[in-house]
Amino acid sequence: MARLLLVSNRLPVTVRTSSSGKAILDRSSGGLVSALGPIHDAGEGLWIGNPDGELDDGAREALSHGRYVPVHVTQEETDGYYYGYSNSSIWPVFHYLPERASFDRSQFQTYRQINQRFADAVVKVTQPGDTIWIQDYQLMLVPGMIREQVPDAQIGFFLHIPFPSSEMFSLLPERQEILQGLLGANVVGVHTYDYARHFVSSVLRVAGVHMREGAAELGGRRCEIATFPIGIDVDYWQQLAASKESEAHLSQFREHFGDRKIILGVERLDYTKGIPLKLEAFRRLLELQPELRGNVVMIQVVVPSREDIDSYAQQRQEIEQIVGQINGEYGSPGSVPIHYQHQSMAPAELAALYRIADIAFVAPLRDGMNLVAKEFVASQLDRSGTLLLSEFAGAASELGEAVRINPWDVDGTADALANALEMEPSDKTSRIDAMLERLRRNDVHRWATRAIRAIDRPAPSMTTLPPAREPDELLELIKPRLDRAIKPAVLLDYDGTLREFENMPSDATPTSSIVRILENIHADQRVQLALVSGRDAKTLDAWFGHFDITLVAEHGAWMRVGKNAQWIMAESLLDDAWKKQVMGMLDEYTQRTPGSSVEEKTAAVVWHYRAADNDLGKWQARELTTQLEYALANQPVEVIEGSSIVEIRQQGVTKGAAFRALEQTFGPFDFQLAIGDDTTDEDMFAALPESGISIHVGNTPSRASERLSGPPEVRAFLRSLFPPAE
Repeated sequence: MARLLLVSNRLPVTVRTSSSGKAILDRSSGGLVSALGPIHDAGEGLWIGNPDGELDDGAREALSHGRYVPVHVTQEETDGYYYGYSNSSIWPVFHYLPERASFDRSQFQTYRQINQRFADAVVKVTQPGDTIWIQDYQLMLVPGMIREQVPDAQIGFFLHIPFPSSEMFSLLPERQEILQGLLGANVVGVHTYDYARHFVSSVLRVAGVHMREGAAELGGRRCEIATFPIGIDVDYWQQLAASKESEAHLSQFREHFGDRKIILGVERLDYTKGIPLKLEAFRRLLELQPELRGNVVMIQVVVPSREDIDSYAQQRQEIEQIVGQINGEYGSPGSVPIHYQHQSMAPAELAALYRIADIAFVAPLRDGMNLVAKEFVASQLDRSGTLLLSEFAGAASELGEAVRINPWDVDGTADALANALEMEPSDKTSRIDAMLERLRRNDVHRWATRAIRAIDRPAPSMTTLPPAREPDELLELIKPRLDRAIKPAVLLDYDGTLREFENMPSDATPTSSIVRILENIHADQRVQLALVSGRDAKTLDAWFGHFDITLVAEHGAWMRVGKNAQWIMAESLLDDAWKKQVMGMLDEYTQRTPGSSVEEKTAAVVWHYRAADNDLGKWQARELTTQLEYALANQPVEVIEGSSIVEIRQQGVTKGAAFRALEQTFGPFDFQLAIGDDTTDEDMFAALPESGISIHVGNTPSRASERLSGPPEVRAFLRSLFPPAE
């Protein structure tokens, strides 16, 4: 049975000893644990990580029973691997704060050593068919190290922090080795399109490896980059916010703060969170709007973190100094404008703060995602709060209804705070509702499921790339076989094969050259000619209805076998209730991708992005494909990425099925020639007998036996193969 092996820096549990001397496992908190814990519990897999302490026999037995595999790291190694290279080199560089970075070769050597220890631990327990999913920046060398020992392993990696631009990434002296480690994965997951774009750029500029449509071909295998923005457990936060414990905290807060407006900040102690700039923006608000003094309060919760690192201790001192200055300047006896808490907070109390806050002030200088923003939205039972969100947080790409701010612009942030305090209640409610709906569709459980499905998804079967031939060279190979044929069949795709693509599909009308080519083929009385296209029947009728040939529309959904024949629907067409399920998703991606559009057909729905920005369209297509595969897992449909399209079509409706129907009607054929350019044509190629000739158009992998570079070469080849009658 296939298992999921989860690999993280720390195990999701701590071991404590009960009063009776029994070892007990306590589940840690956090978004990653809440996402993956239930999956681990429900399966037969293992979780590999650092237990963070010495283990006795009882602790080892408890971990083994829970299917946890400890990887021991000493305190000295932790200093070099975790506090050193991970958080003193990678962390500041990936967060665009290189002035805070230090580069120590010995620390990287420890980082490599610990990564190898993790990889060895994984290899030791790996069985055929296992899926390995590695988490975060502390383990970026592990995928490549596992790949060296288990070449056919299914490996995923997810980066929970930003991936920086190639210029910033190149600051790391060990950049080549890090990329080689990451490229050992089948799938590298990140939160946003921008991070994915930066990764692709670094792979090209630093490692010299080309990634086409989000995937690198590496010695017969692929490494894909995919976006999976992590979510939260919406139901958990809503139930927590409504709990009796949270209601009790809420009553206390209301009694303490009265009618004052509340601005809430909740951050882990880290220089990337921009806390000093947040405080300065609040100071500017009080300075510019004296009427707010005494009527607005800022609650700033700072959760302790990494205070053994000097820069973090200095950050705390700076924060507390600014808080003291503001409270001294604008406070009064018994009342201060900033309530500062340097402590961890129980979830129920935090949910109560989310509920009472008029503004959630989330202003990191750079953040991989930021779940505080999402927790606030989910906890807003009264839908009366406003989210102020840094444009440099990964969450900004999802929470478009938040008030976006540039945290470096202190004056602009102060203005945004003032405007948010005056926002109309109906505006607040509509914004929260829209964001909440999006969070429900993309919660933490869906994040985990989508990512795991992407790792487990089999690589495309079209892994070969036949050499492109010149039309005359291909003619010499094929014409003698055609001349000997008694009953030949020729199947031609249209868009991308006979005709170049256009940004507007309606502009790709047949040229006079294409019409003459079809006339010449049709003039050969032996040939059964079929145009096998993704176009709808109405368009094919308008363009080619005057030819007495077979027309196949919508990749096989409809067929017309002669000039005066009726269009016949494929027998495999079923109920299309599934279309309603996907139209909302497609509409959302169309709004997020300028230039894209949706086309509904009889047996399919197609999302076109040829007119969109090329890079954005490709990344959105990959993300959409993953979401559709998850949403339609139990439906009789399949999701296909074609040439600048994502198509959802009913199973059984393929060009291969159309060829088989054609052969049943007019065959058997003693010569079969099929020419096409994209994924939908692969079914047609597969349906040909071994003696058939398949020609792929373009430079993408295909199962076709031959290849031509583009439509001009196709037209030149067909003009020579079927010259006009003399």
